[in-house]
Amino acid sequence: MYIELDDFRQSYVVAKNEIRKFVRGKRFTIYAVLTTVVFALITFLPYLFGGDLGDTPGEVIANYVSIVDLLIILAATLFASVAIVSEFEERTALILFTRPIKKTSIFVGKVVGCIVLETVMIVLFYLGMAVASLAVAGSVSADLFVSLGVAFLFVVAVSGVAIFISSVMKKGSTTAILTFVLLLLILPIISSVISGSTSVEPWFMLDQASNAIQTSIPEYIDLVNGMLEHAAEMMGVSPEDLGVITAPDMAKTIITMLGWSIVSLSLAWVAFIRREF
Repeated sequence: MYIELDDFRQSYVVAKNEIRKFVRGKRFTIYAVLTTVVFALITFLPYLFGGDLGDTPGEVIANYVSIVDLLIILAATLFASVAIVSEFEERTALILFTRPIKKTSIFVGKVVGCIVLETVMIVLFYLGMAVASLAVAGSVSADLFVSLGVAFLFVVAVSGVAIFISSVMKKGSTTAILTFVLLLLILPIISSVISGSTSVEPWFMLDQASNAIQTSIPEYIDLVNGMLEHAAEMMGVSPEDLGVITAPDMAKTIITMLGWSIVSLSLAWVAFIRREF
């Protein structure tokens, strides 16, 4: 397989059309409204109940980051999980494949389109976090950008998993459900079983690596550990028994994210190239 300059242009056109299709659809509207509502609730509910978002930039950010991984999983479910399967389910691939365009260019364009759209949505959420931090604490913590970097890697990884599932399934609705259940339930269960029944630390699991989105914020660690210590005191046990969290190992986090991204996207590409009606 050789790559020509026109292949990049074709991928760009596919990505642009993919983004346009999603932005004009109901899925994008639902996701945008849901994200806005979540952000508003996190921002204003503490004040309605006599609390606040904190005094320092890190404390403000800590209120928001706990929901970021779920927002990314939801974005992958709504967009990436249907990127490939929709072409076959709606039979639009019959037209697309007759055009003078390589299947690899189609695949790359769809992957890039999904990742760009999801990344923009998450960046806007972080921008809102930065605005809230400036308004409440007067500055923005540098840890916010570390968390954003991890969030981007997670976007690519979960999108890769979703696109792989999309490349082998026949129904978009089934693909979306399977993607959401796999990322939100099945992977954490596997990590829990590995951690509980063996001496192996499941740092290589995608759900474990995603914890760095939150734990890259020191104030988040302090907040959660403070809650665990209070709960342990009430229960009469040691805080360690409830699972005290620590700062992430960024090297392992990056390796895990890149590994899941490369493997899932490679398998998805092979499945897509070989797929026929």
